Amino acid sequence: MKRSATARLIVLFFLLVGCLVGAAAVAGPVAGADGAIELENALSQSETPDRIDVETRLSIPASTVGLEITLPEGVEVRETDGFRRVGDRTYEWTRTTSTPSVTYEFEGTVYGTRGDREGHSFVVADEWALVRTPGVDVSWTGTQPDLVRENTVEGAGIASTHMAYLGPYIEHTGAAAGQEFRLVVPDAADLEADLEDILVALETAAERLAIGEPTDEVFVVAAPTAEHRWAPAGLQRGDGGDMWVRDVERLGTNRDTWVHEYVHTRQRYEPTDATRWTIEGMADYYAALIPYEAGDITYRQFRTKLEDGAGSEYDDVRLAEPESWDDSSADYDRGALVFAHLDRRLRADADTTLDAVVARVNEPGAELTQRAFLDAIESAGGDEIRADAERYTETTAVPPIATQSEHVDAFGGPDIRYAIEETGVSGPYRSAALDEPRIVAEETLEWRVRAENVGDDAGSFEAELRVDRELVAIETGRLDPGESTTIRFSHAFDSPGEYEVEVGDERVTAIVEEPADTEATVLEAARTTVGPGDSVTVRVTVASAADRPATGEVVFDVDGTPVATESVRVGEGTATVEAAIEFEGPGTYTVSAGGRTATITVEAEATGPTVPDPTAIDDQSGFGPAVAVVALLVASLLSRRR
Repeated sequence: MKRSATARLIVLFFLLVGCLVGAAAVAGPVAGADGAIELENALSQSETPDRIDVETRLSIPASTVGLEITLPEGVEVRETDGFRRVGDRTYEWTRTTSTPSVTYEFEGTVYGTRGDREGHSFVVADEWALVRTPGVDVSWTGTQPDLVRENTVEGAGIASTHMAYLGPYIEHTGAAAGQEFRLVVPDAADLEADLEDILVALETAAERLAIGEPTDEVFVVAAPTAEHRWAPAGLQRGDGGDMWVRDVERLGTNRDTWVHEYVHTRQRYEPTDATRWTIEGMADYYAALIPYEAGDITYRQFRTKLEDGAGSEYDDVRLAEPESWDDSSADYDRGALVFAHLDRRLRADADTTLDAVVARVNEPGAELTQRAFLDAIESAGGDEIRADAERYTETTAVPPIATQSEHVDAFGGPDIRYAIEETGVSGPYRSAALDEPRIVAEETLEWRVRAENVGDDAGSFEAELRVDRELVAIETGRLDPGESTTIRFSHAFDSPGEYEVEVGDERVTAIVEEPADTEATVLEAARTTVGPGDSVTVRVTVASAADRPATGEVVFDVDGTPVATESVRVGEGTATVEAAIEFEGPGTYTVSAGGRTATITVEAEATGPTVPDPTAIDDQSGFGPAVAVVALLVASLLSRRR
């Protein structure tokens, strides 16, 4: 009996275990330990052109009841483990494993048009790839654990949140304003700018911008350009600090692409159609202002960038209406000009800055409407500046561009004053100092100018030479407070007239006249008596017929017939011109030029004694051979005596 009862208990025990095992098989395996849902996209090169391979792997905690993922558009799924397809791009977790995965091909190369440029935004090359990371949507039921995402590269390469580089590279780092900068330089890239200078430029921008909280990290890739054409010069992607810039982009320009893309990493708000222009306009404005403030470009270069926004191609643009500028770069150019005007007015009239206004509206994901933008301007700067913002974004009106002194008054910086210390002239007539800027056409005026920094800040300067308000020359430099330097300008004037010449606040009127006529003052001949066929050098001294340089032609006449013409220019004093004149026959000739004359005598050619013809003498009657011989001897003696 006891053995029978024991046997029954054993049978019941195994039946219970079997039920539990069966139930577990139906319900699926126990999920992973409690914690976050972890998602990893492992990227690798693909054998299919223009695509990359991705394996999306998840680690799912035990508290998760159900989970679905939605893959990006255009993928080709190769394999799944622990997922089954329930929609076009949606896959459901089967609960057969706590670490399900799906493997697929993802579109790597993106080619299209950006503004007026056609080319790549992302590319898969033979030996490397610069690509977007796939955006995989995740939804689940159960408790609400955190979702931790990570992108990795299998093999050589590096990935961040929104983009990745596949291939060999070197990473360089920097830090500023609480941010870490990771500059990825692929082996395939050839940087135009100095590596350390790029990091300094990014760090300078980070410390300069006060438009909201920065991200912890900025991920920057130098995009190789040797074999591929990129549509934009740079690109920022996502709501974090991921960006790439072409390796050929230089620093120290009035549209610094490295700074431009960095500004995008700091823009956290969501624009509406009416404020979409602010994204590129703000980035382009700071991409010119920050290099200028750092002394990397001159005010003329900064101003030139702003002048782009006043171009006639934007005459019909209203920034708050994107349909008026969608096919142009007005959001970049006109947008930068509007921000420059508002920033200057905020500083000059309200003792605040554009940075402060942007910081008010730059909350992550916050919608920036036109009203919110105008309200922020008004709150910081008052009704008049709000009216400017409204006018220059909702109408075709164009903001004025500040002079350098107006900019310095608002922003601070060096205060450079100019003084003309000396005026001179050079050219085909003379080289001399002048008491006044009075010249003739084809001469060049020259100025020696002193530039002095009378402000409290050191900085760069650009001295502009303008003629009738047209910029004709620029000299640049950098001065500490109280320091001065000498600069030189020159400008050639081809036509007569009065010209207003400006160097900074210095203004003078340059008088340009036609050259005067010349007049002959002296005519001299090297010889006054010559033989037939000889030539005589005749020299004429000429002077200006007025109190300025002269030009003209000297015509040499012989007995009223022109025989030579020479051009002459006279600067200060006199000039000489000469001609060689040949005379054929004997006689007296009058040589004249410019009303002056000289007389040249050509003598007849000299003749020798006549020698009798012996034959003729022999033929005359009364003379014989002896007489002829005597006659020849006498003639010979007479010839020797002469």
